Amino acid sequence: HATTHETTHETTHATTHATTHATTHETTHATTHATTHATTHESTH
Repeated sequence: HATTHETTHETTHATTHATTHATTHETTHATTHATTHATTHESTH
């Protein structure tokens, strides 16, 4: 029982961590893209 519990806990933890990392990555990417786009737009304008 202990082994199963630990495995479930680790899996949940890993999944949560991965999701958080992915979300952070996407947010950073989106922000960078938006900034670059705005800068390019202003330069063209």
